[in-house]
Amino acid sequence: MITGLLLVVFAAALQGVFLVPLGFTRQWAWEHTWFMFSLFGMLVFNWAAALLLLPSPRAIFSAAPHHELVVLVLFGIGWGVGAILFGLGMDKLGLALGYPVIMGLNAAVGTLLPLLLWVGGEILVGRSLCILVGTAIAIAGVTISSMAGARRESTASTSGKLPAQFVSGLAIAIVAGCLSALPNLGLAFGTHTIQAAREAGASASLAGDAVWLVFFTLGGLINCAYCIVRMKKRRNFQNLFATKAYGNFGWASAMGLMWIGSFYLYGIGASRMGSWGAVIGWPVLISLSIGVAVLCGWWRGEWKNAPSAAKQLLWEGLALIVIAVILIPFGKLGR
Repeated sequence: MITGLLLVVFAAALQGVFLVPLGFTRQWAWEHTWFMFSLFGMLVFNWAAALLLLPSPRAIFSAAPHHELVVLVLFGIGWGVGAILFGLGMDKLGLALGYPVIMGLNAAVGTLLPLLLWVGGEILVGRSLCILVGTAIAIAGVTISSMAGARRESTASTSGKLPAQFVSGLAIAIVAGCLSALPNLGLAFGTHTIQAAREAGASASLAGDAVWLVFFTLGGLINCAYCIVRMKKRRNFQNLFATKAYGNFGWASAMGLMWIGSFYLYGIGASRMGSWGAVIGWPVLISLSIGVAVLCGWWRGEWKNAPSAAKQLLWEGLALIVIAVILIPFGKLGR
């Protein structure tokens, strides 16, 4: 249990900082960095880890029920769209605001739906109400964080109105937050695939990686395709190989390595926390990664010129999100 929790904590740290290299790229637009990050993290490193840690992906997927694989594929496609929106939302809102909004919703949805799947209508009985209360608190935290961002943007704007980029970024972040919870749902729905991995020889702590392989392969293909279309539309594909941009490949690969590493470590850690690791581990992962990401955004100066009232609202919203993602699991733990 302790070892699993420590792995989840380390995964959260990686998840919170993986976007920091995005600010160090030169001569690349968002689509260039996101393309290389998706290529490295979702495809190259993902398959390298799977081939290293899983005995035979082909044998695993041959033994897994086809209807379950279809569900995982559909989830993977949905998550791929969510990953694109995640990247766009972070580009528009920044780490300190975008990450809490997206991941706060991620935590609420990713924890609530698996519990609904397992306990059904009993969620409304006794201490299971903690789940609903925690979800409501998470939504309140997201709302307050959004208000903080709105106050920051309206103060910075000469017209006093909210910039269109902020409004669109917030809408994108909300949709991204819901879709970003699909990987944890994949662990809940992919039980037979995980069992097939165990029967093929994978250890209990690594069998869940079979789900990640499906998810992130589909997501990687969708993200890479979107970025290529965007580069062609903007006619800036050649900037990918600009003379002064070669160092960007290192930053993008670092992003991909930290990102995929966080999910594989989370999968191992959650499995070592018992059968309810996906419920307990997910809010720990999200709450800690939110804190790390906000501190990174603060360090980058994203809120340097924001009014004190906006900063206060941001911290209040963040506090509510952290409380919520810690409270939600007690709905099951108290049963």
